[in-house]
Parts: sequence; C-alpha cells; structure tokens
Amino acid sequence: MNSQDSIPVNLAQRLVFTVNQYQAYLSRHLKEYRIGSSEYPVLIYLVHRESEGDGTLKVSQSDIAQRQHRDPALITRAARSLAEKGLITVHPDPENRARNVLRLTPAGREAAVKVEELVSAWEEEAQGGLDEQERRQLGDLLARLELPR
Repeated sequence: MNSQDSIPVNLAQRLVFTVNQYQAYLSRHLKEYRIGSSEYPVLIYLVHRESEGDGTLKVSQSDIAQRQHRDPALITRAARSLAEKGLITVHPDPENRARNVLRLTPAGREAAVKVEELVSAWEEEAQGGLDEQERRQLGDLLARLELPR
C-alpha cells in the first residue's frame, strides 16, 4: 500500500503489510540457500548471541521462542530442520536435560551472514526514501511502541 491508496490503514494493518513484504522478499531470496521463513530468525538470533559471548554462551530453543515471541513448537521444528541441513547443532544441556542448546556450525555462521546481508538490503530499499534523521526517528518510534502481548 502506498500514499495513493484511498482505503485508510491503521497501524496494525500497516505493520502487518510491512512484515508481509519483508517475509515475501526474504522467502524469494532465501530459496537459493534452502532456508525457510521460520528458520532464518533462529540463525540471526544465534549469530547475534554468539558475537556477544565468549563461546560459552548457551542458547536454548525456549530462549529464542521467548525473545522472538514465537511459538516454541515452531522454533523446535526450525531447529530440527536447520540441524538436518548442517547449519546448527542441537544438544541436550548437561545442566538441564530438558533444555536443548543450539550452536551454529561454520556453514550456519556463513548462512547467517548471508541472511543478514539480505535483511540489510531490504532495510536499505524499504527506507530508501528517508533521510538519516527520518530513519533514526522511525527506529526510535518503533522501539517506543508498547505492544500488548
């Protein structure tokens, strides 16, 4: 939708529309890497957490589900699929056998970098009509939204 549409759009509709555009863009571009739309958020989360830690950080499926406000079963399926593709490893946490710890493989790290490049390209295209101040303002306003859970 653009400013020429005559149908009024509320905030929720605009957010859904934007997310749908983002998902469609990524789905098209991720096909060549055999990464699904439910899988790439796991890769991105792991690569970010890995860069924050010293190599001893334990990330579980439930950590990802909680942080991303996603269904735990969806994260479990995505993790299983990513492990089958050799992009992550999934091991029981020795300190809590009910938890699975996820880690990127070298191939997974490489894939996560490619996904991040795609995300950056989409953001650049989506914000192409905004100057630097407007981009910061948009980010600040979105960060300030207090959405009901």
